[in-house]
This record gives sequence, C-alpha cells and structure tokens, in this order.
Amino acid sequence: MGFPMTEPHSSTHSSRLENLLTPLHRWRGLGGVDKYALYTRVSMQLIPVAVILSYLVGTADFLSTAGIPSWRLVVEGIYVVLLLIFPIMIFEVHPDLNTRQRRPVEPLFRAGLAITVLGLVVSLALQHPSFSMAGRQAAVIITVMSLFALSIAYVPWLRHSWLIIIGLTLMVGMIVNMTVPASSWWLVFAPVTVVTVRMTIWTVNVMKEVEHSRELEASLRVTEERLRFAQELHDTLGQHLAAMSLKSEVALALATRGDDRLEDELRELQTLARTSMSQMREVVQGYRSINLATEIDGARSLLDDARITLHVHGAAGDVPAPHRELAAWLVREATTNVLRHSDATTVDLYLSDTDVRMTNDGASGAVGRLSGLGALRQRADAAGAALQVNCEGEHFTVRLLLESAVPA
Repeated sequence: MGFPMTEPHSSTHSSRLENLLTPLHRWRGLGGVDKYALYTRVSMQLIPVAVILSYLVGTADFLSTAGIPSWRLVVEGIYVVLLLIFPIMIFEVHPDLNTRQRRPVEPLFRAGLAITVLGLVVSLALQHPSFSMAGRQAAVIITVMSLFALSIAYVPWLRHSWLIIIGLTLMVGMIVNMTVPASSWWLVFAPVTVVTVRMTIWTVNVMKEVEHSRELEASLRVTEERLRFAQELHDTLGQHLAAMSLKSEVALALATRGDDRLEDELRELQTLARTSMSQMREVVQGYRSINLATEIDGARSLLDDARITLHVHGAAGDVPAPHRELAAWLVREATTNVLRHSDATTVDLYLSDTDVRMTNDGASGAVGRLSGLGALRQRADAAGAALQVNCEGEHFTVRLLLESAVPA
C-alpha cells in the first residue's frame, strides 16, 4: 500500500514567507506619491479609532457604575462601531486620498453623515434636564465622539466647512457645558481637526499635481522630439517630393503624346528619387547619431529641472571612441526612465573604459518591460557589448559592459 505524497516543509515555509512579505513587496512597488497617499490614508483611519477608543476607556468606569439600562448601552455600542467603520471606509475610497480611481465614495459619505448627525441630535436631546444626571453624562460621551467623527470624516469635504464646524462647536459647547462643564475642552479638537484634515488633503493633492506635471513634461518632450524629426523630414524631402510629383505628371503627358523628351524626364525623376533617398538617410543618421558629452549635459539639465541631482564619475573621454555613441544612448534612455518611472533624488553616472552605468535611488518596484532599454540591448548586442539591468531595493542600475569587458 502506498502512502500519500506530501509537500516538503521547506515549500510550505517558503509559501508562508512569501505571504508575509507580500505587503512589503507591494509597498516597494508603489511610487512616491502612492506611498504618501497610502501612509496618509492609513494614518487618518487610525486616528478616529485611537481617539474614540481611548475616550471610551477613560469613561469605562463611569459607564459601568452609572446604572444605565443595558439596552441603551447596546444601542450606543452599535452606534460607536458605526462611528468607527464609516470613516475608515470613507478614507479608504475617497479620491482625495487615492491616486487611482476607487469605488464611488458618495453613498458611504451620505450614509455615514446621516447616521452621525442623527446620533449627535439624539445625544443632545438626551441632555435635557428632565433626564437623570447619569443619563445626561452618558449622552455627553456620545456627543463628543459624534462631533469628533463629523470633524474628521465629513465636515472637511462639505461646503462652508468653517461655518458648519464653528456653528456646531458653539451649539454643542453650550449644551454640553450645562451638563458637564469640565468636558467642554474636548470641543477645541473639532475646529483643529478640520484644519488638520484640510491641510492634509491639500498636501496630497499638491503631490499628485506635481507627479502629473512630471509625467506631462516627459510626454511633451517626446512629442516635441517627434515634431522636430517630422519637421526636419518635411523641410528636407518636401521640395523634392513636390518636384517628383510634377515630373511624373510631365512624364505621363509626354508618354501620352509619344514625345521623345520622355526619357530625359524619367532620368530626372530617377535622380530626384535617389537624391531624396540619400537626404532621408542623412536625416535619419543625424537623428540616430548622438554625442556622449552632449547627452550628459542634456541629462544634467533635465534632471536639474526635476530637482534630481546628477553625479558624474569620470568623463566622456574615458569611454573608448567606438562605444561613445552607444554610451550616449544609454545616458539618454536611462535619463528618460528616471524621469518617467522613478522617484529618484540622486542619479550617479559612472564612465570608464570597461563599462558605463547609471544608478538612481528611486526605484518603484521590480524591473518591468522598458521598450527603450530593449532597443538599447539590441544596439549593445550588435556592437559586441552587453546591457545589464538590476534593481536592488530602491536602487535601479543600468550597466553597459563594453566589448573588452564582456565575458567570452
């Protein structure tokens, strides 16, 4: 009789380790703005939990000895849970705290706002002098928590938020002060919380706008280069193509009449075609031929505009002459990738007679498919060099091993 096969323990342990490291890998895979938005979102989710639970802990002795009916404690407990759940869900999907589209926040926002306002109104009504002092004091606890929930999760996104929070603070302050004067200092947190949340939202939106501007700038640079190339082709070939069109019409007319000048026109047309092809090759060759020193200066200028520091170790002359154009392409493509795909603050460029490498400190995850580097790899292979791409932590390196350093 055979025994069932089981997977080795090492495989199970490896799977568990991968599950534990998944959040870390996801965090490393996020860009700078995504990380900041996630950090802000989680922080804002934890704040109401910490504040409300700490307030409940501080009043637990009173609630346990005040003789409040059990049914009321159950209802208030459910309400407190809702006070915690709705802000957490709202912060999770709110577009101001996300860099990508999530599910609509309006239904959650409206439901949470309605429940919180209703709880605030009921808690204020329960502070009427006709109720027992213990019941009124218990209602103050709900009032304070409701006002805090409104100030952190709802009022900052309402129109005229300043008027709303000031009005609520004055109204709640007067009613609470008649029941428990010592608790009125809690009301200071409401306007302060609104100010803090508004500033936090503003900061996240500014960072998103800056990131969008960087992406737009990179896209515009690519578009400008395409337009420049198109204009150069037009300026170079436009006149010849117009002449070829005219010559072909003349040749067609001469052929129709059987004119002896047809052969001369065809020869001129052939000459124009050859000239156009030659000039087109010159334009393309000029577009493809780039200078290493010029590319380094251009990279420095572009990175400076993006507030990224470029440190150059070595000089363009250190690279062997046959490989300088290839090295120039590496500098151009690596700089483009830094601007488009990283959150770097520092870039290091190393130039020597054996290799050229460019490292940045803003890698946003594993190496993806980068079409520019793929084309550069083909150029390197054709020149007998080798291209290496490596990502370790937050450092992304593109290295060009020159022909003399490529292992056999």
